[in-house]
Amino acid sequence: MIRHALAITGAMLFLAGSASAASLCNCCGASTVQACTKVCAPVKPAAGQCLAAADYAANAEIADGVNPLYDISLREVWLGSPGRAELEWLRQFLEQARLGAEKDRRTALKQFAGGKIDQATAAARAKRYDEALVNYYLGMQSYRDARKKH
Repeated sequence: MIRHALAITGAMLFLAGSASAASLCNCCGASTVQACTKVCAPVKPAAGQCLAAADYAANAEIADGVNPLYDISLREVWLGSPGRAELEWLRQFLEQARLGAEKDRRTALKQFAGGKIDQATAAARAKRYDEALVNYYLGMQSYRDARKKH
């Protein structure tokens, strides 16, 4: 019984510590940032096109107004050849990013109601939220497709 409880606790700590051990890279050919060079190497976007690639070793930055779901479409996200643990990190990352987008949305609604931002800014932030949700669902679909392969 104690061994079972310790195993569950250890697994929970592993997952909690690894929750941010995934992020996205924006692979845009020559303009790819240095930190994403290794992850983007196998991704070959057409000229002028950018593709997202999962980076299982990175820590995502999700803060007020900063969210990987805002940056690039996940319509054709490249996941590489992830194992089960990496797929779980990706799922957790997508959930954290979705929660961050929802927090940003609530903040924008409060700011608009309080007169701190104008209607154009509120509309832009609502559009950004809508696009983030689309990216979340596209990312989750890629996650589910990859899970089927395991």
